[in-house]
Amino acid sequence: MKITGILLVVILGAGALFGIDLFRGLPSLKELENPKPELASLVYSEDGVLLHKFFLKNRTFVPLRSISRWAPAALIATEDVAFYKHWGVDLRRLTIAIGENIVKGRTRWQGASTITQQLAKNLFLTQERTLSRKGKELITAIQLERTYTKDEILALYLNTVYFGSGAYGIESAAQTYFGKPASQLTIPESATLIATLKNPTAYDPSKDPSSSRSRRNLIIGLMEKEGFITHAQSVKAKATPLVLRYTPISHQGLAPYFTEYIRQTVKSGSMLDGVNVYRDGLTIQTTLDSRMQRYAQEAIAEQAAYLQAQFDRSWRCPESLKTQFIKESARYKEMVNEEGIPANVALARLRADAAWIRNLLHQKTRVQMALVALDPSNGHVKAWVGGTNLGPDDYRYQFDHVWQAKRQPGSAFKPFVYAAAIDQGIPANYRILDQPLALRSGSGGVWIARNSEGNSGGMTTLRYALAHSLNQVTVRLAYEFLSPSEIINYARRMGISSPMQPNLSIALGTSEVSPLELARAYTTFANNGAWSDVLPVLKVLDKNGRVIAEHQPSTHLGLDPATNYIMVSMLKDVIDRGTGIAARARYGLDMEAAGKTGTTQSHRDAWFVGFTPQLVAVVWAGFDDERVHFTSMEYGQGARAALPAWANFMKKSYTDPSLKLENRYFPMPDNVIAVPSAGSSESPDVLNHNVTVEYYTPKAYARDQAGDFNSSPAPVNSGAVELPDSTGGSRAMPTPAPAPSAAPPEPF
Repeated sequence: MKITGILLVVILGAGALFGIDLFRGLPSLKELENPKPELASLVYSEDGVLLHKFFLKNRTFVPLRSISRWAPAALIATEDVAFYKHWGVDLRRLTIAIGENIVKGRTRWQGASTITQQLAKNLFLTQERTLSRKGKELITAIQLERTYTKDEILALYLNTVYFGSGAYGIESAAQTYFGKPASQLTIPESATLIATLKNPTAYDPSKDPSSSRSRRNLIIGLMEKEGFITHAQSVKAKATPLVLRYTPISHQGLAPYFTEYIRQTVKSGSMLDGVNVYRDGLTIQTTLDSRMQRYAQEAIAEQAAYLQAQFDRSWRCPESLKTQFIKESARYKEMVNEEGIPANVALARLRADAAWIRNLLHQKTRVQMALVALDPSNGHVKAWVGGTNLGPDDYRYQFDHVWQAKRQPGSAFKPFVYAAAIDQGIPANYRILDQPLALRSGSGGVWIARNSEGNSGGMTTLRYALAHSLNQVTVRLAYEFLSPSEIINYARRMGISSPMQPNLSIALGTSEVSPLELARAYTTFANNGAWSDVLPVLKVLDKNGRVIAEHQPSTHLGLDPATNYIMVSMLKDVIDRGTGIAARARYGLDMEAAGKTGTTQSHRDAWFVGFTPQLVAVVWAGFDDERVHFTSMEYGQGARAALPAWANFMKKSYTDPSLKLENRYFPMPDNVIAVPSAGSSESPDVLNHNVTVEYYTPKAYARDQAGDFNSSPAPVNSGAVELPDSTGGSRAMPTPAPAPSAAPPEPF
């Protein structure tokens, strides 16, 4: 009672001296009971690895039981030895400090703050050093002592104070400096962190280890003096070297492109209205697997380095393109528009600046790649690499090629064309002439689709044409059996949502899509005809662990399962004996797998989309500026630019026993009809090693048995002109005309 009376006198005296202004700005009872320090939101992988933090102040709240006992001991020994004895204010220290301030005539009053007073200042008040603010601090400290236990005050303090290097709160500080949770801090580590509180810059162990170690040892001595540790513990702790596992807050984490995608999309759910991802201490549980993510980044880094070396050896920038680059640069526009330099003079100056030109061309000619992997059964994102800028120093929310880039998919789009044909009852062994076909465009021009190597052939099965990516057969298939609107309809049914141009060139992948979109669509093939919406986040929890948003898989039927199985068997041929055979021959993949290569006009884009029953992965390679492109099919086609990264990623994932991936077979629906056939004229039987099996949908088998394909069909499209065949037939070439603006992509 005596202490309470003295405190009351102090408070009343301050009130008389400074008037009612003293009580303005004090926290309410509700605010005292529910302080809201800014808390970092944490993003976790599905396997429990911390991927990233979103914060304005890098703070993670943990209870006192999750903090090493040495940390509060070091704090009390250094800042407030009477912490467990006072009611928020240490009268003895306060009296001495007031006397010093009066004697020295200070206008900025300071000194004698207890841990509770410092907490009051950190949570509710400003950092100004005035007598008025000091009075408010005293009142708030007393209220805090009435509201919380001593241990609760310690926990609040240790979770709110700034430890330097952007770390607010002891959990963030422990992770930042020592790469461990606060519960595992040793005596010297605890003292090192408490040392930063006096001056976070001067005693930052990552910046000034000598000063940090000196103050650490001073604090260890104080801990011994106050009886928190023994003399032996003190000697050992002081002799311990200062060893850091420093992770600065600028580090973007394991999956920077993915976590940035999360940041931009996490609030799309209505349950998160009013939630601040930077302040509210959310826990975001994603579907990403940290192990697969590492394998994906390793595969992309290795392949991007190879492609860059190949490109740099062979590419020479045309002078006309160099001029365009200069005129488009920010420096050129600044010189002309802001500095008033004539355009020709600015151009000449910049062209003469060799170092500047080198830097400009370097930026324009960086190979970019993307890889995204999905679980086809539920749409879970397992790996996500949005570009080649992955280091903590060069990643600054770069353009993400997984979901923000839209490029022509080339032959990687062809499976949607063949799926439409198979679903209409055309068998995979149906034969179409492998010869060029000239199609009149709406503007009166002529568009001619040719195979990438310029070769042609005779009657070719759809199965062979897809495996070897024959443009001429694909276009004839679309011309004879399908309308552009039908192709678009099937692509939409399978998950493609981007705008698509309704002309026959779409059969060769001229309409742009993103890698994420293409991966989603290919989950149809991997999942028995059903595709799932992309699901990056499982749950979002608030700071108290309460679930505030939860997401479930959403599945859509894209293809009839029988049609889908026929398509899977054809796409398996791509890897077993077609354009993707390098996956087995060069990279040794032996699991059940299917896929499709893709290369666009002039090698601007290289793709590989591959899948197993457990994993779908898309790889894209190219350049941000489409005027820059790979210089040769030798390294720039899908099978050589994109497939290696896919194969390396899949191989590492499937050989990691902790991932528990296994070689599974694609399930064959009961209504698929398997018909053996011999490669020669012999009758097929089980002893004939040349026997192959062709698969039919019920509709295709019925049409085949009825003889529907014994004669050439009337094409559903018009405006085609036959070109001479490869043997020099007598059909006349059409009059040359301008090519349409959208040139068809090349295959592979």
